Amino acid sequence: MAMTTNFKRCLLLAVVVIFTLTVGVQRGLPKFLTLGHFCQSNSIPATLSTNLQDDLRINRKVMLTNPLKDILEGANHTQMNGGPDETEQQVIKIFSEVDKLMPKVTFTHLDSTTCTEKSKVSILSPKERYCIGDEVTVQLDMHDYLGNRKKYGGDMLRARIYSPDLMAGASGRITDLHNGTYHVQFTLFWAGIVKISLFLIHPSEAVATLWRARHSGFKYVAHKVKFINATHSIEAKCAYDLDTEEEVCNIMENRDEYPFYCIRPAHMPCATITQMTSYFTHESYFTDLERPLFDRSRIRAAIPHGLQDLNVIQCSNEAAPAKEKCRTGMKHEVPAGYFLQNVWHPVYCSMNRFPSLEDKNGCLKGKSLHLIGDSTMVQWNTFLTGRISTLKEIDLYGEGWQRNRLLVDLDRNIQLRFQKHGNPFVFLIYYSILENPILPEMIARVGGNKNTVITFTVGAHFRLYPLHLFIRRALNIRKALQELLLRSPETKVVLKTENTSSEPENFEAMSDFHGYIQYQILNSLLKDLKIGIVDAWDMTTAFATNNMHPPQNVVENEINLFFTFLC
Repeated sequence: MAMTTNFKRCLLLAVVVIFTLTVGVQRGLPKFLTLGHFCQSNSIPATLSTNLQDDLRINRKVMLTNPLKDILEGANHTQMNGGPDETEQQVIKIFSEVDKLMPKVTFTHLDSTTCTEKSKVSILSPKERYCIGDEVTVQLDMHDYLGNRKKYGGDMLRARIYSPDLMAGASGRITDLHNGTYHVQFTLFWAGIVKISLFLIHPSEAVATLWRARHSGFKYVAHKVKFINATHSIEAKCAYDLDTEEEVCNIMENRDEYPFYCIRPAHMPCATITQMTSYFTHESYFTDLERPLFDRSRIRAAIPHGLQDLNVIQCSNEAAPAKEKCRTGMKHEVPAGYFLQNVWHPVYCSMNRFPSLEDKNGCLKGKSLHLIGDSTMVQWNTFLTGRISTLKEIDLYGEGWQRNRLLVDLDRNIQLRFQKHGNPFVFLIYYSILENPILPEMIARVGGNKNTVITFTVGAHFRLYPLHLFIRRALNIRKALQELLLRSPETKVVLKTENTSSEPENFEAMSDFHGYIQYQILNSLLKDLKIGIVDAWDMTTAFATNNMHPPQNVVENEINLFFTFLC
């Protein structure tokens, strides 16, 4: 009876949350969208929210049409005694709605794919001068290599305005009109000469290829663990889709997650698994026809436009109205802000600077901070260590950047801990898996109070796996945060989103396309909670770092925004 009541409550909460998201989105976005908008807007589009709400109401069954169906549904049928659980129903529905937004295009020759050199760019209703606060709309009409106008959308684009002399930059909002035309809307935040930058990250044909490939299997990365007892150390293979007749251990047992199996050596109990490592397999799901779509020259290709720079002036002598200090629970927008003189200015609130050691120590005094994530969160840890000399690290042993870290300031009663977010976590040397549960479990173990702070990032390591894994993890993070904030409303929680990257050589698995889909899903699932959001994706886009590990001045702005949420 208690389980039935909880299910009804969770289901009602999900419908209410999704309805809230739908209303907010419908006020500011077109109702029917494709990937071009999905990959640049600030929430899951209205079609996703509306259809997901309908699915929850009528319990419509969604069938997956790829090899993951047997792996993922089969695993959950076993776990849930004959049927998928509530979380899995939501995973399938969210995946299905995202899938509807993906371009379903085929091609027989590269000449019919999107070509930046042949595409046309214009400004709608251009002016000789613009005022701060004005909006400018740029139209892109995409063509193929033969000069033919594209008749469908789905290109992944990135847009930015910038002023090099002012060290200023901001991202643009992109609307896909579904017919080969895109509108890019920029808000002019500062006075000066403003330049426009447009990039084709992937043409729609490549987007369709990446989407299909990601859900063709789990073969981009492989895993091994060590079973260790007093006399033996034995390596064994692990995988989400482990194909074996041997006995196995599930290291995700008793967790609301997909099983992750390891072959169990004879006479070695599952409790003796201590360490894990990963390695890239260099497997590919691309066909010979698709592979040239991902030549380096075709990835993140600049779109030449010949547009004149924008002349922006201060048209009013009136001071801009003061903005409220950034606090957790504020509505999140995109663009989330802009850089000026290399300082981040949030659109919806005022950020403090914390320039001195005294300022930083004053903010952190008496606080217990949990930093959870990947190497981009280690950047935060390293930055704080370098700037706050009163923090002293306690050696917890271990090797590699992924090791657990603890820093303390006994005089000011400050504790700062870093932990990796848990499996899946791709690391190329053996590391301990015993001290680090997955992120939702870490959150669940925090009692919380007014001095407790949790900040986390998750996503980059999930790009190597089908999206179902990330969706389920995101839903479980949401559930854990809801419970934390229910038992301890004073606990401060801050999400740091994924960063943009440089489109590394293993782009098939690590493309920003995968990261941006995850970024949108996590933002949409968490944005109604009373948390702060450090939108690192928008910040790195505005700064044009093109590096998953951005420079120090970007990290400093991220941390200043984080501190502002706390103090």
